Amino acid sequence: MTILAEVKAANPTWFSRGNKRFFADVSYRVLYGKKSGERFLVRSTYAWTGMLGQSRSKYLHYRINLIGENLEIGGLTEEVFASLSAVKRWLAWH
Repeated sequence: MTILAEVKAANPTWFSRGNKRFFADVSYRVLYGKKSGERFLVRSTYAWTGMLGQSRSKYLHYRINLIGENLEIGGLTEEVFASLSAVKRWLAWH
């Protein structure tokens, strides 16, 4: 079983079809901080761009959540990333 499959199994409501649609998430991956070795859930998403009567952005962006020891998904980082390359640069410092 891959680490992403383990994270999904530990957080089934997080990855439900309704939750994915509500947050406009496109895909998920687990990546590691280079310095800390911590696991992070990286989401490609249109999140919050179509909320409150606004039209949804056509620009995909990336958000990061920490994954805890028991594979629980933790808090969201403040940063919004325009590309996966930008995410990987951030991870190189964490």
